[in-house]
Amino acid sequence: MFIYRLLTIILSPVIFGHILWTAIRNKQSRYFWQRLGFNYSKLPANSIWFHCASVGEVSTLLPLIKNIHREKSKLNIIITTNTVTGAKIVDQQNLNYLFHSYLPFDWLYSINRFLSSTKPVSIYIMETEIWPNLFTTCYKNNTAVTLINARLTSKTTSTNAWVKALLKSSLAKVKAIYARTEKDAQAYKVLSENNKIITIAGNLKLTTVLNNHKLTEKNHFSINREYVLVASTHDDEEVQIYSIWKKHKRKELLIIAPRHPERAISIIKKLSCNGLSTSRLSQRSKNMGSIKQPITDKTTVFLLDTVGELTSYFKNAKLVIMGGSFTPTGGHNILEPASYNNAIITGPYMENFKDELELMINKKAIIQVESYETLDKTLTTLLDDKDHRTSLQNNTKKLAHNTEVILDSYTSLILNQQDHKNI
Repeated sequence: MFIYRLLTIILSPVIFGHILWTAIRNKQSRYFWQRLGFNYSKLPANSIWFHCASVGEVSTLLPLIKNIHREKSKLNIIITTNTVTGAKIVDQQNLNYLFHSYLPFDWLYSINRFLSSTKPVSIYIMETEIWPNLFTTCYKNNTAVTLINARLTSKTTSTNAWVKALLKSSLAKVKAIYARTEKDAQAYKVLSENNKIITIAGNLKLTTVLNNHKLTEKNHFSINREYVLVASTHDDEEVQIYSIWKKHKRKELLIIAPRHPERAISIIKKLSCNGLSTSRLSQRSKNMGSIKQPITDKTTVFLLDTVGELTSYFKNAKLVIMGGSFTPTGGHNILEPASYNNAIITGPYMENFKDELELMINKKAIIQVESYETLDKTLTTLLDDKDHRTSLQNNTKKLAHNTEVILDSYTSLILNQQDHKNI
């Protein structure tokens, strides 16, 4: 711990410079002062405090925050983030019981100033944010530290001996660790001196998408057609999947929704197919104005080249093929179509969503194919086998039910802690 504190002091000029640069770049004086340990007068005292690194963690936390408020409406909640983008998500909620602050950097004086100003009852850390000075100071001030939706990467568990010792010292100050999975729980047991504080509570990330989407009832179809949705595609995926589609001469409409709609003109040129319609291209390009046509029985491909409308097309899709998974970009969020109880096919490249994919494969709620060739063989079989599609859809419904249990479990764990009985 001594070496860590010495390093934070030695590196103070660099850290200060980065904080100043971030504040200037984002035109946020509040960021500058709060990261240094000032400007907390608008924050309520005796609240419960949640810390999130950035946007992803905030989005994951919000359903839990709202669930807690439903159970205990008089409770004030503070969310701290490291980033400006995370702050924007909190501010957009416009909830009178929810307050935002930037996390003071892990200097002892800045942490102490925050704690003395806000006097939080307890702090809940999302996922993997382990700050040694923060944990130690909270412990000395009898502010209980709890890790929720806790996860650890193999990179963290295989780090050098000094960092492991620092992590162990920090985790010794923690009251409870609520891990996402058995794998995460085991990883924490390697670093924690007290395994009794570790509990598997489930993955809160699932509750964000599966129970929190907003259905958009508006649809842009002029006729009633069955359709297959190819979502969030990247370069070359459109051509490869369309080649497979064209070969099978399906009666369904093929809807292609590129991840980056500005690629629409390039995609049209590469597809070079008859019966193609787009949603908004004619409004943006004088040269391609004739492309925008009503969808008819003869339309074979509809290119969704708009931003923010994809989710409305998940709802009635006969089948969803997730793009970004047939090219090495790491995949896209498969929980989003799952929230609409879709039958889903994904490709081999899902590195960014390993946990979600493993969960859905174990629950038989998705089909992962190894290549375009395998997709070719799977596509017609799945489209023509209604029982198989229904089975996939029913299994995604079960996922949504499980997330309700996870949300209620975390809510109970937090509200039942001894610290909150008198709030």
